[in-house]
Amino acid sequence: MSFSRIIARLMMVPIGLFCAILATGIFLAFALLTMDPHQASDPEIQSIFTLFWGVVIAAMLGPLSATPTLAFLLVAELLSWRSLYIYLGFGLALSLFAFHLPQEAQDQVATALDMRAMASGLVGGFVYWLIAGRGAGVVKRNAANKPKSF
Repeated sequence: MSFSRIIARLMMVPIGLFCAILATGIFLAFALLTMDPHQASDPEIQSIFTLFWGVVIAAMLGPLSATPTLAFLLVAELLSWRSLYIYLGFGLALSLFAFHLPQEAQDQVATALDMRAMASGLVGGFVYWLIAGRGAGVVKRNAANKPKSF
């Protein structure tokens, strides 16, 4: 294992996590702000408004999801999980548990919000996998000790 590989992983994981949280926030803001079809008619103002609220939502999501996400990423790095499906599944599960309240009445609005939240979790999982998840693992793998892929 080389020192440069460890340094590269130490840089890529926070960058990937930051981009994933930002993408999740922007996607969720876009999904929530497009629920009402009678919004502002100017698309430029609506785009700027969506990006602003995306950054605000990302700033709120980051601290809420930090502990489970960092624990998962530590396990993923140690076990060299590189499958896209693992990161998509974690993003989906994390967003479902973060946004769905067990006592919440299930009406059409709550179901629509849960679906948008789960889709944003998939976006976050994909962005993290794209940036840092494909090269997960600090141990160099060869054919003899390569983990089985799904």
